[in-house]
Amino acid sequence: MWSLEKDVIIDCPIEEVYGFTSNPQNWHQWYVGMSEPKDMEGDGLAGTTVKFDLTLRGVPLPVTIEVVENKKSGLGYSWRGEVTGAIISHQNWTFTREGRRTKVWYAENYELPNNLLRKVKDRFINSKGFKQFDGTDFQKSKSGM
Repeated sequence: MWSLEKDVIIDCPIEEVYGFTSNPQNWHQWYVGMSEPKDMEGDGLAGTTVKFDLTLRGVPLPVTIEVVENKKSGLGYSWRGEVTGAIISHQNWTFTREGRRTKVWYAENYELPNNLLRKVKDRFINSKGFKQFDGTDFQKSKSGM
């Protein structure tokens, strides 16, 4: 299993960042390579399942994300999800207030079907996956809502 951890400060209030990023209908707007939902059961809270394609290097990979946790936690929010299908991963997100800004922390443990895809995924996430999720593009995505 491979691991990834990253955090970013976004110059927006926590309620806006959490509300936008935890809504499965918005994921394709900021998660690089993710399609719009193909099927969704639930309202985004724990127990919700969402089917997507995640495109890596031009290859669409079918995945299902189950929301395990989506709640207020202390002074912020937490979100956990399990990804199954072509990729297996366990994702943890926390959203904490940093004055008028929001700190988003992300950790993922994942497995891919073979070594080549592992290398693509590592390069993809480390160089591009969060590039679009740096606050500036969050503002662009949010304004398109």
